[in-house]
Amino acid sequence: MHSPSAETGDPNVSTITLTRADSGKVVNIRVGDTLALPPDENPTTGYRWAMETRDEEVVALQSAVYVHSKYDSADLGSSGWRSFTFHAKKVGSVTLQLKLWRVWEGDASIVERFRVTLQVQE
Repeated sequence: MHSPSAETGDPNVSTITLTRADSGKVVNIRVGDTLALPPDENPTTGYRWAMETRDEEVVALQSAVYVHSKYDSADLGSSGWRSFTFHAKKVGSVTLQLKLWRVWEGDASIVERFRVTLQVQE
């Protein structure tokens, strides 16, 4: 789960990648760490991952980009994932929650949630 950050070269700073299997867990990270959440999605079905809750003062969203699967082409109907990247800014506890939904159908369309509690330490 932890790996030294290639961005900073600092051995004390890590990039942590979580998967769907980490939903519901408590994860310990350090100030300066980067957290990546790459849940898979197929946007052509209309279902997309979106942030539901977060605390920008403790862990800030850096980016949310869609990446096509290397096994599929970029053609209509291909799968991939929306990669959410966060940066741990200060000590604290925060819960990140994402939802897989069709935005135009509202909360009734939510088919899955991803939730993780982050304990940010020095």
